[in-house]
Amino acid sequence: MFGLSRFPYLGVVVPKAVLPGRRSGSLRGWCLGSMAVFQSGLLVLTTPLASLAPRLAPILTSAARLVNHTLYVHLQPGMSLEGPAQPQSSPVQATFEVLDFIAHLYAGANLHRHLDVRILLTNIQTKSAFLPPLPSSVQNLAHPPEVVLTDFQTLDGSKLLPELLQPYAERVEHLSEFLVDIKPSLTFDVIPLLDPYGPAGSDPSLEFLVVSEETYRGGMAANRFRLENDLEELALYQIQLVKDESHEQHEEEKVSSSNSRQRLLGKLLRPPNKRPELPSGLYVIGLTGISGSGKSSIAQRLKGLGAFVIDSDHLGHRAYAPSGPAYQPVVEAFGTDILHKDGIINRKILGSRVFGNKKQMKILTDIVWPVIAKLAREEMDLAVAEGKDVCVIDAAMLLEAGWQNMVHEVWTVVIPETEAVRRIVERDGLSEAAAQSRLQSQMSGQQLVDQSHVVLSTLWEPHVTQLQVEKAWNLLQKRISKTPQARD
Repeated sequence: MFGLSRFPYLGVVVPKAVLPGRRSGSLRGWCLGSMAVFQSGLLVLTTPLASLAPRLAPILTSAARLVNHTLYVHLQPGMSLEGPAQPQSSPVQATFEVLDFIAHLYAGANLHRHLDVRILLTNIQTKSAFLPPLPSSVQNLAHPPEVVLTDFQTLDGSKLLPELLQPYAERVEHLSEFLVDIKPSLTFDVIPLLDPYGPAGSDPSLEFLVVSEETYRGGMAANRFRLENDLEELALYQIQLVKDESHEQHEEEKVSSSNSRQRLLGKLLRPPNKRPELPSGLYVIGLTGISGSGKSSIAQRLKGLGAFVIDSDHLGHRAYAPSGPAYQPVVEAFGTDILHKDGIINRKILGSRVFGNKKQMKILTDIVWPVIAKLAREEMDLAVAEGKDVCVIDAAMLLEAGWQNMVHEVWTVVIPETEAVRRIVERDGLSEAAAQSRLQSQMSGQQLVDQSHVVLSTLWEPHVTQLQVEKAWNLLQKRISKTPQARD
């Protein structure tokens, strides 16, 4: 059914769809020396595990050069790939050595983040229906449990960077695909959890629950809930979490989705906009975020790296000034009672007039936002005159004003709302209620991220923020070098 290379460690399955010029149904094997990159591949590990473990890192590195999406791993110590006959799979007992090696392989694969590594477990067999609690990860059971994918959100909002959580429908699709891949005979149900217990707390047909070190207490709580409702306790099967050997100081020690979300910060999440109408040779970033997010501090860090920064608040002051382009239209719309004695617009009085009044707010923004956009375009020309190739528009209302139409990329700074409230109270001397009211008048972090190309966060120490900004900047420079407009 598939071709294996003669290389002692690797056989690559090449889907027929990615082999141009070959007739339907034709597959062939590739060795590690090939420079081609394929969507999926099969890594057959035939060396005894004891001697294979130290050599696993370079093997995975070589496989990562060949495969750009899914790498299937078949564990078959002792299999011979010599001779003309097609090699046959044979059972492998789920010993402690095998289980430890699986954990070690997944930890090593974490270094190659573009790969979706999937260990095929059809030939991994246990000696009994249930394995005893082991100090290592295992994914194969003689009688597999019901598989549950949670979409339950804790009330305290404890999920890190929830704006970057993969949508539930996508997680269901990927999990289902994964389960079918590793064991086609597996019977499973994917059920969203609508409460903290889900089926574990109410399904009388369940016999045991797979938990981790972190969720063991949750399993105990589920059993207490079951006993209170006259259901039998579940046997708790505990697995150990795989350590993330490359985790940073501010990240979790385990391989986790939280770490994966943190590592998305600074990376491009969707293709940039094409803006041929913008000044030639200038790449424009729109920087936004909820109040208190640390957006302005990010702007200053980008300025330190060489960006030309346009402060929309500063442009707003210019627009409202007596000689500014928005002054007369605003006075005509809202009356002279919004003026100080010296004729300057009292922005506090104007703000109280429009805050909470959608109709009045629209009248104001219809006047001011186009004016600020025009001033920003003039600032872009100044950036070009100064020889800058990156311009950052720092604007809290970037998306509300529609200014994403004049930037190549939208960068959003996110923090939890509770942290934003704390910062606003400390910075502006407002009450918590007033701070929350301010946030409610803005787009949410999730709404901003949904329209963003790059996401950043100031949740950690300043040096972590600096490293994050430098990462985003360096990746941006690589993109700019490939953009024809930026090279003109």
